[in-house]
Amino acid sequence: MIGAYFSKPDFHHTDYWDPFGATPDRRPNYDLEKYPEKWENFKKFTAGQIDELMSGYGPIDILWLDGGQVRPPKYDIGLNEIIDNVRKKQPGLLAVDRTVPGRNENYQTPEQSIPKEQLSNPWESCLTLGETWGWAPNTSYKSATWVINSLVEITAKGGCLALNVGPTPQGVIEEEAIKVLREVGKWLHQNGESIYCTRTTPVYHSGNIWFTAHKDGKTLYAIYALPEGDELPVTIEWRGNIPHGKMTLLQNGKQVKYRCLDGKVTVDVPHGIKKETLALKFRIK
Repeated sequence: MIGAYFSKPDFHHTDYWDPFGATPDRRPNYDLEKYPEKWENFKKFTAGQIDELMSGYGPIDILWLDGGQVRPPKYDIGLNEIIDNVRKKQPGLLAVDRTVPGRNENYQTPEQSIPKEQLSNPWESCLTLGETWGWAPNTSYKSATWVINSLVEITAKGGCLALNVGPTPQGVIEEEAIKVLREVGKWLHQNGESIYCTRTTPVYHSGNIWFTAHKDGKTLYAIYALPEGDELPVTIEWRGNIPHGKMTLLQNGKQVKYRCLDGKVTVDVPHGIKKETLALKFRIK
């Protein structure tokens, strides 16, 4: 799927930030009631910009609108009409008027955070691989383990992960970031079954273990989020989600031994496997 990012605030447009006014915050820096023609001009400009994005670049699946400062009733840009018009050109478009509850916020977008509990409404966590949204020299990148464990937690809670990587001024992704992304890709190549196209399950968390469910409703995945710097444990334990039949490790596709006693599941971690977050697959009754 292809998503287009669009910032509703436009700090370069003189009908948003008038060059003769101060810019104390991200909102328009003039009185809209005193200069209504300026705001009308900005509304027309915004509608034209979005119409061009939705008309000239092929199929677009998501229109991701940033800048929650621009919201009704005071800063109304006529977004309802804009979205109605662009959906005639892009049927099925998801609109993400982030942080503005209503008809155009098709899913929520918590920024630099993960909700504490599982959510039933559509959402995605927007996280940065580096320290900032844009590129910064000598930035510190998060590890592949951090990305994988964040992805696992988000998926178990019913969300998606939007992972930001800021390119350099030359449009280059730094080698350190590429290395992290490749490690994440390798993990997903072997363990993606526990992430992609999965569903939530009522018992979704136990200690360092997160649970996701196959769409068949009977196959579960227990994902042990290995803490950074830790060695693999000898056993993995959880309560609830009692397995029935064989259990396999997605890393290598081999069967693992486990036992159940008084509602607790104990899994023997095989010797010689790769030290990483582990995904186990099993069925329940």
